[in-house]
Amino acid sequence: MKRSIPFFMFFFLLFFVYPNFAKDYHPAKGYHDYNQLTKIIKGIAAKNKKIARLVSIGKTGEGRDIWALQISGTKGKKPEEKQALLICGNIEGDHVIGSEVAAGVADYLISGYGSNPQITETLDKRTFYIVPRLNPDGAELFFARTLREDSRNRTPRDDDYDWKTDEDPPEDLNGDGMITLMRVKDKEGDWVIDKKDPRLMRKKEKSSPVDSLYKIYPEGIDNDGDELYNEDGRGGFNVDRNFPQNFGYKIKGFHVYPASETETRAIIDFMNRYQQDVKTAPHKNICAVLLFSKFDNLAASPGIESGKPSFQQFKKKGQSEQGMMMFRFGRRSRDKSSSRQPARDPQDKKTLDDDVPLFKFISAKYKEITGIKQAVSPKPVGSMLEWSYFQYGVPTFSANLWSLREAKKEKSDSTKMHKKPSAGKANQSFSKGMMMQRFASRKGQQSNDNAGTDEKWLKWIDKENNGVGFVNWQKFNHKQLGEVEIGGFYPYIRVNPPADQIDSLSKKHAEFALFLASQFAEITLDKPTVEKMSNNLYRVKTKIHNSGNLPYACAAGLKSRNISPIMLQLKFSDDKKMKLFGGSKRIDTRNLAPKAEKKVEWVIISPAGKTVELKLWARNGGGTMIKKVVLK
Repeated sequence: MKRSIPFFMFFFLLFFVYPNFAKDYHPAKGYHDYNQLTKIIKGIAAKNKKIARLVSIGKTGEGRDIWALQISGTKGKKPEEKQALLICGNIEGDHVIGSEVAAGVADYLISGYGSNPQITETLDKRTFYIVPRLNPDGAELFFARTLREDSRNRTPRDDDYDWKTDEDPPEDLNGDGMITLMRVKDKEGDWVIDKKDPRLMRKKEKSSPVDSLYKIYPEGIDNDGDELYNEDGRGGFNVDRNFPQNFGYKIKGFHVYPASETETRAIIDFMNRYQQDVKTAPHKNICAVLLFSKFDNLAASPGIESGKPSFQQFKKKGQSEQGMMMFRFGRRSRDKSSSRQPARDPQDKKTLDDDVPLFKFISAKYKEITGIKQAVSPKPVGSMLEWSYFQYGVPTFSANLWSLREAKKEKSDSTKMHKKPSAGKANQSFSKGMMMQRFASRKGQQSNDNAGTDEKWLKWIDKENNGVGFVNWQKFNHKQLGEVEIGGFYPYIRVNPPADQIDSLSKKHAEFALFLASQFAEITLDKPTVEKMSNNLYRVKTKIHNSGNLPYACAAGLKSRNISPIMLQLKFSDDKKMKLFGGSKRIDTRNLAPKAEKKVEWVIISPAGKTVELKLWARNGGGTMIKKVVLK
């Protein structure tokens, strides 16, 4: 009898206490919510007001400021004339590690100015714009009492086109403080329990017995009675699918169009907008963009390859498949005789050939500096990564910061993670990407299994995280579905690393940011020389150089024509007596390769002793430079 007490206690803990263990777990421990982060950013800026300036570039739908730090040394040119690196984090609401690392980079730069020679030299030549948290409303979900992983902001939205907003949110039915999944036996289901690990769900095979099939739902009830579960929860839009490049959604419904979100417009305006008070667009000096997002083209494959946009369609209760087709395609589906072909998408979807070496070079240095050799990443859709490169026209890089790295011998497997699962393959598990397709991507969120397969995550949870990270399936009596089982991965655990990694990631990425900024084009002008050809006839010569390691404009910048050319302008001290005989008073050079030079010369008719001024303006190459020469 005495020996049975521990045995009884074991089962009591297993079946009654353990399901509520999640209440004591919270991934935000060591991370900072909006108020805390605001205080930290203000404190960072206050460390050295001579080099740091904090501004709000916009307000979110819930009234939170989107903070941006400008950091530039006291020596050299004005901040807006120096070449700039833009750093943005936390574009997706659930990728809070991005904001922590971005703030850490800012602190590293400001704290090291004046004492660290590399930081001091770089800041005296460069400007850094750092937006730690582009999606502050969405990030607040990470700090809520009930955990619900969600990439979106909080803008109310009619997701299922029933003229109601946010009427069918998820619910924490089992009271464990998390929104996970429900699995329920259903002969029409598409899933079966994995034979090796019953925690996993796999796509059915043709030979799967009917009585072994399950349907998967996000945890909650059908609040609006349309036989869809949690299809219209609170908010919103994933800001990192809202940029006007490869957007891909049908322009319909509430807030379903490019740059519909205040956060998207805020960063686009910050990068582009002309300001009347300074008579320029002061941030067009941005020469590259570094993002901390769920996408990765630094440790993963270099360059940018866009994914294929998709848009969730909802079948209304009682609606036939034919009706669904009519809903999707309108009149065109009725007119089968129409020979009209869909328009070709003119937008580029892959790194331009001339830019491939650039991306490979930066990727190799990233791996060397950070020690992060590999990462798994989905293909971006409607992202800032794509827009900043293809449309804004500057090299753009993204690090996802947290990923289960692929072993080299398994490298070929990483490509499989980018492919959509097909129903006929038995070795496909119920990944986070599949979950989000059912749960979050219908909100406009990119399915994102950026950290590998479920099996590998479970292995990491079991061996490296003390078994914390998965809610074991437990039976629950659902008032609409009957007996279900609730379980699944803890929200956020595969998106954000433990907080004790923040400092290390911040330092490594600050060092990489310094390297990246040091590689920009350096456009200089030689002192002009004068050759007297005859009385009152002179030849003036000079050279324009790019002493940097990157081109003045990348191929995408040349194609988008968003990068101002290098402009060399000639000015005479006496326009009445001086005439240009050969050459042009203004010479525009669209690009200059690394270590390249361009010879320029003019023939001028002028009395001796007159002055010629050469003004070089290279916004993405170091600003303005003036040289003067006397004709003699």
